[in-house]
Amino acid sequence: MKARALPVVELAPGSRVIADLHLDPGERAPWSAFLTFLARQRNVPALVVLGDLFEYWIGPAQARAGAVAECLAALAERALAGTAVHVVHGNRDFLLGPEFERASGARVHASGFVGRLASGARLLCVHGDEFATRDRSYQRLRSVLRSRPVRALARALPGGASAALARGLRRGSRKAVAQKSADYVELQAEAAAALAAAQGAGFVVCGHAHRYRLEELAGGVSWTVLDAFGGPRDLLEVRRDSLVPSSSRAAGG
Repeated sequence: MKARALPVVELAPGSRVIADLHLDPGERAPWSAFLTFLARQRNVPALVVLGDLFEYWIGPAQARAGAVAECLAALAERALAGTAVHVVHGNRDFLLGPEFERASGARVHASGFVGRLASGARLLCVHGDEFATRDRSYQRLRSVLRSRPVRALARALPGGASAALARGLRRGSRKAVAQKSADYVELQAEAAAALAAAQGAGFVVCGHAHRYRLEELAGGVSWTVLDAFGGPRDLLEVRRDSLVPSSSRAAGG
């Protein structure tokens, strides 16, 4: 089956890409680090978050919670100041939808997008869990959870029930991953190369694995996997025709 063409987003030089913040209401320090980072992005044309901005997302009720509301307000402030914010669905926050977009000023991309650099080069931006193709049980679960019926059901649940479901899925996911070999859950270069070719991209960037990786794929495609936010190489800065790895702690505006 031919891959569906992803939306194209212009990424001007100076745009930045991060991933995997896993912001959890029970842990304050990561929120503070992200808010500090956001405040420094004053002259950044675009900020891309490649999924798992939140440890889980259960819908509109969560947007009104204290730490979450503060984060959304900071994103909205950055967007109003001229930074285009793009957020890709992760495996933890795939219920992000219109209510999040309205509150944050961000644009949500369920399956990722293709960034067009100033030179015309194309950068495939995805979360990365779609590349764990050897883990077939995970891919089956991913397909079910992201289906329209399940998404509609999750949004219809009361806030408390949704939060309980999210926590249960998170515990189950951690237990399942712990029981699988590292090779089984590894992101596969062949899958990244195939999707890059389908989207006509010369670069691929993703997160999900929480471990930096730079690899040349078939066809000369450059593939970068970012560290989780806070790691030593957790950010890519977009140049006219290239990508430069860096650290969010050093990235001012």
